[in-house]
Amino acid sequence: MSDPLAEWQRLSPWAMVSLLLTQAAEQGRQHLPLLLGAGAGLTLLDAVGWRELLLAGGGALCLALLLAWRYYRRFRFRLEDDVLVIHSGLFEQREYKLAAHHVQQIATRQPLHMRPFGVVEWQVVPLAGDASRITLPGIRQAIAEALSERLSPFALTPQAAAPAHYILTAKGLLLHGLTSRSVMVAAAMLSPLIRPLERWLHDIAPSLAWRDWLPTTPLLLAALALLVVLAVVLLLSVMAAVWRFFGYRLVEHGGRQIQTSGLLQRQRQSLTLSRLQVVEWVETGPGRLLGCGYLVCHQFGGTGDEGRRFLVPGITGGEQRRLLATLWPGLTWPVELIRVSRHYRRVLLLRGGLLGGLLLAGSAALLDATLPGWQWLLLAAAVVALVVLGAWRRWHCQGWARSGDYLWVRHGLFGLRTHVFALHKAITVDVRQSWFQRRRGLATLHLHLAHGRVVLPFIEHATALALADELLTACASDSVVEPPD
Repeated sequence: MSDPLAEWQRLSPWAMVSLLLTQAAEQGRQHLPLLLGAGAGLTLLDAVGWRELLLAGGGALCLALLLAWRYYRRFRFRLEDDVLVIHSGLFEQREYKLAAHHVQQIATRQPLHMRPFGVVEWQVVPLAGDASRITLPGIRQAIAEALSERLSPFALTPQAAAPAHYILTAKGLLLHGLTSRSVMVAAAMLSPLIRPLERWLHDIAPSLAWRDWLPTTPLLLAALALLVVLAVVLLLSVMAAVWRFFGYRLVEHGGRQIQTSGLLQRQRQSLTLSRLQVVEWVETGPGRLLGCGYLVCHQFGGTGDEGRRFLVPGITGGEQRRLLATLWPGLTWPVELIRVSRHYRRVLLLRGGLLGGLLLAGSAALLDATLPGWQWLLLAAAVVALVVLGAWRRWHCQGWARSGDYLWVRHGLFGLRTHVFALHKAITVDVRQSWFQRRRGLATLHLHLAHGRVVLPFIEHATALALADELLTACASDSVVEPPD
């Protein structure tokens, strides 16, 4: 019986319709404000006329359909043994090849408009990283599942659906929405609306009887406005978390971690454990107060876009210990992290003091000493308190530990971010000393990992050299290839 994947396959026609609509919406989003702003659209309409404008739109639509049809005809793919071959190109034919042993991560997305047709968007990330991501914009779900099985680095045997070893609860979903960085994203989305909302309120305020139910004190009014903005931001953040992580399930199958989630747009991501480089345990400031955090799994060439990373959200009740042991069997949580030298806190105090002094001097120059003396004392005391608190928190959150063949590095200010990685996963190691560190026998260790640089400052110089030697030895032994017999 012939393998259907060995024959040339094409995209689904519904995928081309989806691509056409998506590109039209994207172009409209980019150029519509230019046409409608400052009356430019009306000026163009008066100069050209409705009939000519409709004819131009019809011609553009016909051209787009012709190009979409040509792209559909020239895009095809198949499997040659364990190598994925893709031919694509609108005017220039290009060929892409990807072997199974170069696959790092596989993901599928199924937007709401693709569900009735059983079509998904299939993506694969090679070892080169996210910049070399290969996408099949719309193929049948059965073909996508077959491709995922064939391109997995492990030979998978047919089996029943594996039980989930982590399911996101409603409480975890709510807490993740309240404590994750989506709050900052929601605030950034609302920031362009502040000025238009302010002008709108200024225009309609005289016609509304707000004085009957709004507080008259300016301080209370500002506090009420701040609470309203905070409530809207938190609501948007929770909605974003529900949109992406609703129904989150994490299962293990054949040496891979597979997660599925999404409210209207279902997503499926596959992580090969042998390609896993670094795991981050992240607790934001609000997350530490509410007892919620999330895990981020990093591979080579990872993207900064959190929406594409392999993320385990809404972890509460110490579940991160069990999940880390699942991702890396044999990993044990250290009893206590070792803090860095107290000289690090002194350096932070010195830097913060210099910055605070410059800030006060600049404020005095701008205000021309118009404030009373007691107000300057209060301002200086507030700056000193912030510097001392920030330096102490930064030093207190910095720590590291060696647990078996794994290294833990933690840093933060009010939130915490802990990097966990095997010793042989380090790429390069630098040991650096400033003149201040040389006099006190200290050093700073710079670790270059798959997702970026991690700094371990102000540890003993002998300890830094020993750690660097162990990391380099582990990397060298892991990269040695034994000759065949």
